[in-house]
Amino acid sequence: MHDLPTGSAVLALARDVLLNELAPLLPEDRLQDALLVAKCMAIAGREAETGGEPAQVVLCQLAMLYEEESGRLLHRFAHDFRIGAFEGSELREEAARALMWRLTIAKLRQSNPSFLAANGFR
Repeated sequence: MHDLPTGSAVLALARDVLLNELAPLLPEDRLQDALLVAKCMAIAGREAETGGEPAQVVLCQLAMLYEEESGRLLHRFAHDFRIGAFEGSELREEAARALMWRLTIAKLRQSNPSFLAANGFR
C-alpha cells in the first residue's frame, strides 16, 4: 500500500510551484533552465504513473523476437535494425517495424504526449 500523495502527484506539485511561483522570479537568462527542469519533471511524473509498463511490453516482445531474455535486448535490437538484419525475412522485418513503432509511441507518451494528441494519437 502506498502513502498518499503518490510520487507522480508530488512531482506535479513541485512542477507547478517551479513554473508558477519560482520561474517568474528568475532572471531571463535562467528561465529556459527552469522550463527544462519542469519538462523533465513532467516526463518523470508520467513515467511514475505508468510504472514503466509500456517499456516492459516492448522488452517482452523483444524477448520473443530473439527467443531469449537478456538485459541488452534493446541494444541488440537497435544494432540489428541499423545493419538491416531484419531485411532478409518479410515476417521478421514486419515484426521489427511493429516493435519500433510501439517503442516510439511509448517513448512519445512519456516525453511528448501533446505531439501525439496533435497528430491524432491517443
